[in-house]
Amino acid sequence: TLQAGHHNTGRSRGIMGLRRSPVIALVLAFAATASAGRAHTKKLTEPMPFGSDILDTGEETDPSDIQADIALLPALAEGVNARVKTFSVGLDPMHEQTAAEWFESLGYRTLTGDLKYVKGYWGGTRAEADPRLGASFCQGAADLAPTQDYDFANWLPVPNVLDELASTYPDAKFLLFESEPGRWLDNVYIKAQEAALRGAKCGCGGDVEDRVDTAKCRLGDAVHFCDVYPCVYERTFTTSAVDPGAWVDTYVRHVKNVKQSLGSRLLVVDMETPQSPISVSQQIAAHLGLSSNPEAFALAHPFEPHMLAHVSEHRWLVLWFACVGALGAAILFAPSPFTDGGARFYRDIAERV
Repeated sequence: TLQAGHHNTGRSRGIMGLRRSPVIALVLAFAATASAGRAHTKKLTEPMPFGSDILDTGEETDPSDIQADIALLPALAEGVNARVKTFSVGLDPMHEQTAAEWFESLGYRTLTGDLKYVKGYWGGTRAEADPRLGASFCQGAADLAPTQDYDFANWLPVPNVLDELASTYPDAKFLLFESEPGRWLDNVYIKAQEAALRGAKCGCGGDVEDRVDTAKCRLGDAVHFCDVYPCVYERTFTTSAVDPGAWVDTYVRHVKNVKQSLGSRLLVVDMETPQSPISVSQQIAAHLGLSSNPEAFALAHPFEPHMLAHVSEHRWLVLWFACVGALGAAILFAPSPFTDGGARFYRDIAERV
């Protein structure tokens, strides 16, 4: 009796262990996913700062890799009938961020500042570095060749090369989101501060003794792409530190110049007065010819942030997640050898072998 009791106890423990196995496997799978998300995912609960740490890869950007990713032409969203080369040449970072997310959601290959949007390995969208335009602009004359890879481009330094873009792409259309100068200053001040901090963290600009320990440039380097962050502001507004009076004057002159230089190729979207996302979308759709029915298009695609999940993913995480998931599924659905049906199943397999 004592032996039978021990035998039953061991068997019960074995059964309980097997019952726990699926739970353990699933926990491991969720843990792997959560770990990947914590380390490599940026969720946009607010407009992404231009100069965020998503570019802090510690590796130089290979232009050939950039072009290979862009070569994959995304499908246009439902109801979008045209892929029109479009540049947004405004200076308000909040509206430009919304525009970048919105155009990406339409299936447009999008460059916003020094970030490009591409499809993620696990679905969704991820942001990667493409500082080619900004780096060339900061080192001298801007090289417009990278803009060939995109359907939509905005944010600095795109507004600075307005005339060059207009002559290089005679069929391109342009957008200008016009803000009230006081509100614009509040928006750009925050982004400029973030850019300055980002440049100090990883760039090569400034004195060596002022450079932080985590800078990504090597000793002797003159320029690193992180220096693009503060540089584009300084070249746009003539000062690196925010000068409210001078910066507002620059903004007002820029808006006036844009309105005078592009004619019918330009759509000015008045953001000073409240407008619904549907109204803004309808204006853009009509200007670009995105749809034969701008009203229906606007209802399906209102102009608003899309809260993109920007992910910098490592391919090995996909393999790890797949293996753990497959193991968990196998344990979860495999017949238990301690049930009558499971015992028959394994006996049949053993006999066939």
